[in-house]
Amino acid sequence: MAEGQVNMLQIFQVGDVIENYCNGYFGRDDYERKVCVMVTPKYAVFQYEDGQAAVLNYSEGLEKYAKGENWKAYDEEY
Repeated sequence: MAEGQVNMLQIFQVGDVIENYCNGYFGRDDYERKVCVMVTPKYAVFQYEDGQAAVLNYSEGLEKYAKGENWKAYDEEY
């Protein structure tokens, strides 16, 4: 990553809980609650309540969207 470029470590932390539409990053019909279980500079892993997981890769614009109402990110225990 280039110096000064935003990365996933600046957007998510382990324990962040998200739900809702998430601007379609997890699929058009995915509104389920998920918790961040791992973060690297290039991607974050989110675990669903049923134990399934999804990897979210960094892309331009993600920081702006992830802070929006369509994500409802929380810093709470899962």
